Amino acid sequence: MSYTDLVAEPSQLNEEAFEQLMKKYEPLIVSTANRYATAYRRHLRGAADHDDLIQIARIAFWEANCLFDPKKVDDDKNPEYVFTSFARKTIQGRLSDRLRKIYRRAKREALSPTAEPFDIPDESPESIETQMYDLLEEWLFLLSPRERQYLALRLFKDWETKQIAAATNVSENTVRSWKKSLRKKLQPLQDSLTRNK
Repeated sequence: MSYTDLVAEPSQLNEEAFEQLMKKYEPLIVSTANRYATAYRRHLRGAADHDDLIQIARIAFWEANCLFDPKKVDDDKNPEYVFTSFARKTIQGRLSDRLRKIYRRAKREALSPTAEPFDIPDESPESIETQMYDLLEEWLFLLSPRERQYLALRLFKDWETKQIAAATNVSENTVRSWKKSLRKKLQPLQDSLTRNK
């Protein structure tokens, strides 16, 4: 059954017509997915799942079927050939987009060949919070009660400016001013820690 026969049969439900059309074009879908999987295999090092690529190709075929309008095909051209070309290009575009995304993600996640995994041992039995308080202890006398409150909420509870403002019943600009003055007062501590690295 040709493409034009499937389109011309008004008695058939759309789902049934599409299923028949999908069966007819399944070799095109599978071969295109296989070709792209093979082409990208060395770049992805097995990161692309073949079944996923087939599914993406099928979805792209469905999109092509929805977007294609046989009425816009010139009279001197066969609508089936035009649809086949359009479907192939749509499938290729979707597969290419997907494989490029997988490649970019795999590239970001991969370690460089010379990098070795490293483990930073936690030698201190104290919690991080206690260690930070110990570090800041000699500087706390410089801070106002509000700045100390900001420091505790931001540093130890990881609250955002909006949350701190709501909890302390002040505006966000006031919280930002605490942050600014806190940075000025603790700048010598930051400088000394930077030098000791």
